[in-house]
Amino acid sequence: MRDSEADGSGVTPDSGRLGSPQGDFRRVAAPDLAVGAGSEPEADLRGALGPGGRWRRIADRLLGWRERLYATRIGRFGVKIVVAFAGTLVIAVGVVLLPLPGPGWLVILGGLAILAMEFHWARRLLKFTKRQLQRWTRLVREGSWLVRIVSVGGLLLVVGAALLLSLRMLA
Repeated sequence: MRDSEADGSGVTPDSGRLGSPQGDFRRVAAPDLAVGAGSEPEADLRGALGPGGRWRRIADRLLGWRERLYATRIGRFGVKIVVAFAGTLVIAVGVVLLPLPGPGWLVILGGLAILAMEFHWARRLLKFTKRQLQRWTRLVREGSWLVRIVSVGGLLLVVGAALLLSLRMLA
C-alpha cells in the first residue's frame, strides 16, 4: 500500500530532492479521466469537472510539464529563461502602451506577475505594489471629500495628458 493510500491524502512524497529553492513538488493522485469500457459516459465526466474543468485540466498539464522540467538543472534554467523572456516582453509592451490610452499599467503588472512565478525580487516588488495600491485606495475611500476630489482630478489630468500626447504623436 502506498503512503497516499494509507492516509487518504492523495499526496505522495517526492522521490528525491530536486534542489530547487522554491521547495519540492508533490505528486497528487488524480482519478483516471479516460473514457472507456466500464467507465462513466463523457458527459457525466464533464459535469463532474464543473464549468472550469477544461481550464483546470490545462493548468494541471502545464504544471506537470513544469514539474518534469524542474527535475533537471538544465530544465530549471530553461524555465527561468523562458519566464524571464516572456515577462520582459509583456513589460516592454506595457511600457509602449503607457502614453497611449489603454491598460499600460495593468499590462506592466501582468508582466511583473509572470516574472514573479520564478524570481523572488519580482514577487517582493509585486507585493509592495499591491500594498501601495491598497493603501492608496483606502486613503481615497476613507478620506474626506477634498481628498477624493483632488485624487480623481489628478487622475483625470494624467489620463487627459496621456490622451493629448498620444493624439499629437499620431498626428
